[in-house]
Amino acid sequence: MDREIHFANIADRNVRGMMRWWATSPKFADEVRANSMTGYLLHWYRTLSLRADARTLAAAPRTLRIALLTSACGGVFLVGTWVALYWLSATGRVPLADAATAVVAVQTTLGALTQVVRSAGYVFHTSLYLGDMADFFDEAARRAPHRGTARVHSPVEEVRLEDAVYRYPGKERPAVDGVSLTLRRGQILALVGTNGSGKTTLTRLLAGILLADKGRVTWNGVDLAETDARSVWERTGLVPQYFAQWPLRLRENITLGQPRTADDGPVWDVVDAVALREAVEELPAGLDTLLAREIFSGVELSGGQWQRVACARGLYRTPDLLIMDEPTSQVDPAGEHRIFETLKAKAADRITIVVTHRLENTRIADHIIVMEEGRITEQGRYDDLAHAGGTFARLLALSQDR
Repeated sequence: MDREIHFANIADRNVRGMMRWWATSPKFADEVRANSMTGYLLHWYRTLSLRADARTLAAAPRTLRIALLTSACGGVFLVGTWVALYWLSATGRVPLADAATAVVAVQTTLGALTQVVRSAGYVFHTSLYLGDMADFFDEAARRAPHRGTARVHSPVEEVRLEDAVYRYPGKERPAVDGVSLTLRRGQILALVGTNGSGKTTLTRLLAGILLADKGRVTWNGVDLAETDARSVWERTGLVPQYFAQWPLRLRENITLGQPRTADDGPVWDVVDAVALREAVEELPAGLDTLLAREIFSGVELSGGQWQRVACARGLYRTPDLLIMDEPTSQVDPAGEHRIFETLKAKAADRITIVVTHRLENTRIADHIIVMEEGRITEQGRYDDLAHAGGTFARLLALSQDR
């Protein structure tokens, strides 16, 4: 019954936990207050709590009946035992000393049996959850991509897509539909297009995070579907559009995922590369500053500063494939210029992919791809596309009119 109630309430409890975090996180406090969201959030939190409590209370009578029945049965047998011992002793059928010994034996046996029954109940209760966990692992294994054991070695000279198709589960239209593309070391590729055109999905295929449903994605001629994913991701640097803000020191927010080192020289190099040195030097403990306002002695960075930290994290890895998905959407023009100049200066050492809606930034790219509905509709250099009268020229004109 406890398990049944748990499973009935687990969805509401999970949503309630997320609701509590969203309602109390300092990151969203201004929006919650200024937009009068407090009453609405409290209403849903109270509704979810009452619904979970109602299920628990509804099961209480059944639980009580079972407890009363089992206690009554145990009480009847125990009273019967004491009455039988008293009668045997009173009628002389059992010597008094033997009766006293029997009393001690009954009490000892009762305690042992009670512990055995309780332990068996705990084992049974736990086994139900262990069975669910085993079922979950089996289902996860069935759904997980099956990869090979081949390894990719540095340097990565070429990354190629061959008629790659990927459709997200439950979607009718592919997010990437028959894309073929070749990237070579030292090249900067810019991906542009409207929201939902498949840009981010394409970068996930290139990085081996997703495996193509059809077609192939290869690194140095090795199909990513046949490689050990770790060997691919060790050579990948990804700055996603929605990046993590780890509640760790600034240094760890940059070096996370790389071997620890006592030398802060490379850290300061990428800090300078994203024009963040002045902000770091103003922090109370520099690179040792804890970036978590919720924790005592922690501080909070601005949105643009956090994005620079994310860019520094990607650059610190010195990857063979660097993917920057909207890397400067919150960065001021000076910082944005510095970041793109760094990308251009270090391009010879890697393959660089930049996803951006700021089309002026695509000037640094050796090749630009325009995507619409999962397909490549235009490609070429900046000057050629700007005067081609296609989607790129239209989007560029709209951005310049702002």
